[in-house]
Amino acid sequence: MKKNIRTKSKGKIMETDLLTPKERYNGVVFIGVRRNGMVEFIKVYAESEELAKDILERFLYEKGIHPGDFVVVDKGYENVEGKEIISTRTENELSSFLARLGLRLLSNGVLYLQGKKEIYQITSISEDLLKEIRAREGLKEEPIRIELEKLTLPFRFIEKLKALELMEDTLIINYAELPLPEILREVLKGAVKIPEILEIGPLKLQLFDNELHEVIKKGTREALIKPPVIVWDGYVDSLEDFEVEEKTEKTYNAPLFLKAHKGFLILKEPPKELVEKLLRIKEKGIAKIKGLKVPVEFTLIVESKNSEKYDLPVKIKLPYLSEEEFKELLTRKAKVGVPSEVVEKIPQQKRTFKTITTISKLLKKLRERKSNKGPEELLKEALVLFLGEENEDH
Repeated sequence: MKKNIRTKSKGKIMETDLLTPKERYNGVVFIGVRRNGMVEFIKVYAESEELAKDILERFLYEKGIHPGDFVVVDKGYENVEGKEIISTRTENELSSFLARLGLRLLSNGVLYLQGKKEIYQITSISEDLLKEIRAREGLKEEPIRIELEKLTLPFRFIEKLKALELMEDTLIINYAELPLPEILREVLKGAVKIPEILEIGPLKLQLFDNELHEVIKKGTREALIKPPVIVWDGYVDSLEDFEVEEKTEKTYNAPLFLKAHKGFLILKEPPKELVEKLLRIKEKGIAKIKGLKVPVEFTLIVESKNSEKYDLPVKIKLPYLSEEEFKELLTRKAKVGVPSEVVEKIPQQKRTFKTITTISKLLKKLRERKSNKGPEELLKEALVLFLGEENEDH
């Protein structure tokens, strides 16, 4: 049985039938609701504090909401001088704020102010929404930047990579076989906020990916991540990664270019048609998915040794290492003195970062198996294994 409801406050007729939208003169209720109809936010405007509290109490009762599930987060008088009404149309900022939280602003009518200069408001939100807002407050994005200064690369390579600071779509002719994903993850700084599920109308896309995104901090429905660096290899990966894959009845796995939000999508020797498709999507700023327009924001990097196959706004050519560069880098990586005659045996097309890594790994394994041999002798043996030459000592 419902409790008795007072019908007067300070001599004026109170608002009744709080759940029916209509013209109102003493108080109005705004709510923020989820798609499933659950109320998470309540804001009451009324001509007095007493009336505002009473309307809030009665509204909770009539909606079957336990008062203990909601917390008052703001209250007090607001200046409304010059305003004629308060309605959902006049509450644009509130509507935008709630929309960012996945809530829709509704009200039980239009409040006519009738010349009032101030009006009392009281705002109450659910415990769950309060936790979400607090989590979001800790999920603050940071500007994305590229810091190349600390890279231990030859100076000319650092100079060439500075073009990446523009965050423009780039073709990298990578003769040097520089490990671009590792380099970018090292130099790319900042923080990006992404929703776990991106909702566009009825479309739900699983955007957050534990395998692809490095989490800085996790919120209720969002995550703060490091700017993503996502790699797709034309030799081993599938074109299906760029399609929408159904996960559940109403949720789809987002295509790879959406998961690269505000970061880099690196394509290694991709089909020309894929590059052209992604460039067109970027040019429009949207991708059409299931008939709906989804905004996109990422930087495309195409890594190839074919300078004629692709056409992108920026081109960076990373040449083979010089003998001196190769010697210095191999010495640092392998932790062994590298004689010049060893470097001279390496053909130009093999003077790459990948070769340095390969020789270093071979040397490490030889050290483990042949600990009685000296470092220079093991280095020569590693070189023989790498080049496939005959070892005169064997």
